[in-house]
Amino acid sequence: MTQGYYAGISGIQTHQYGLDVISDNLANIGTVGFKGAVAEFSDLLSKNMAGDTVKTPTSDDIGYGVNLQTTSYQLQQGEFSPSERYSDLAIDGNGWFGVTAQDKTYFTRDGHFSFDVTQEVDGDINSSAARLVTADGMYVTGTVLNNFAYDATFDYGDLASMKTSGAYVITDPTGTATLGTTDKQTSIALPTRLAYPVVPTTKINFMGNLGIDDVQRVMNGEAINALNETNQIKLVFTKSATQPTEGVSWDVTASVMSKDGNTVYDTQNGQALFDSNGAILSFTIPTVDNNGSPVTIDFGKGYAGVISNNGVAISGGSQSDGYIGGNLTKYAINTDGVIIADFTNGRQSAIGRIAVYHFQNDQGLNRDGGTYFTETSNSGKPMFWNDANGNTITGAVVKSGYLEASNVRIEVGLTDMIVMQRAYQANAKTITTVDEMIQKALQMHR
Repeated sequence: MTQGYYAGISGIQTHQYGLDVISDNLANIGTVGFKGAVAEFSDLLSKNMAGDTVKTPTSDDIGYGVNLQTTSYQLQQGEFSPSERYSDLAIDGNGWFGVTAQDKTYFTRDGHFSFDVTQEVDGDINSSAARLVTADGMYVTGTVLNNFAYDATFDYGDLASMKTSGAYVITDPTGTATLGTTDKQTSIALPTRLAYPVVPTTKINFMGNLGIDDVQRVMNGEAINALNETNQIKLVFTKSATQPTEGVSWDVTASVMSKDGNTVYDTQNGQALFDSNGAILSFTIPTVDNNGSPVTIDFGKGYAGVISNNGVAISGGSQSDGYIGGNLTKYAINTDGVIIADFTNGRQSAIGRIAVYHFQNDQGLNRDGGTYFTETSNSGKPMFWNDANGNTITGAVVKSGYLEASNVRIEVGLTDMIVMQRAYQANAKTITTVDEMIQKALQMHR
């Protein structure tokens, strides 16, 4: 009869554990990235009443109680809520962010991140770095590319005011970033003084119609030099004194000057010859000097470029390569976790990538407090997913400007709480009932 005591006591204790789990779930219903847990019970012991020698068609064992076998995680995805910061991230799908503190790595779904700007050398603005950190100061891990380098002589635009030169300059603009292996991931630290280099104009294409009238025509274009200056290239077309038997000939003067027109850097003369239908046959404009940067002028071929035709409206235009330099305006994060640097010249370049880790068995992770988990032998080592070609992929969508809410459902938690409460009361009733039976048995003995 005393085994009823033990069964009731184990039931009380076990369902108290279950209530503890439910209480923790409900307490964290507002915790970003929180994953609820479920208490799983199992039979404690059992006793065979008749023994192995008795043949019965049914079971004849009696259980001795219950225990808490394990707590499993509810890994269903929580709802997404928009945030006002692009550095706040949520994972849509499978995966975990990695964060580090004191040489220990944790894994979390809580993407409440921000950039913490620090100076590695006090007073040196060029040593400023933006580290992606969690709300409690842990460093988010990933890969920072090596496609930028420090240039101590670079004028970031504040040389006159700050009396300090130097900045990090993009050396290899790219639109993507590869993570590599999991053991190569480090804390993400990005330069705050980052520049997109000037790409000087090397070629300018002119297009339009000069007509055939003996009237001076002008076409204008812009070209960028290595000094990050945007200058104008002006073409003046004057009908040649001597004309060919068929077609039209124009004398051309090409001038390179500052935008305000006050400084002329180079002037070259040439000639453009067109056939009787207005298509360009040849042109002899040489390369012009854009204050130290050579620029090739191109009139096109046939009817694709500059023409001299009487049946088309007079027009003129140009198109050139090259880009002016630009300073960093902000960092952005795309759906693959790639960190993109935006610059004042409208250009972009990837500079790093936030790691999204996966495990063979997510249920094998060990909760290390709050929303942080650590790897165990049951979970296996963290890994990256690869596509059919062996390229590293995120395996999920990284949503910038969103946070993943707790996946705990309040109505489910309240219902489970009632079940646990009733089970607790039932086990308590078992103890009191067995106690009354024992008391009755003792009274009979007297």
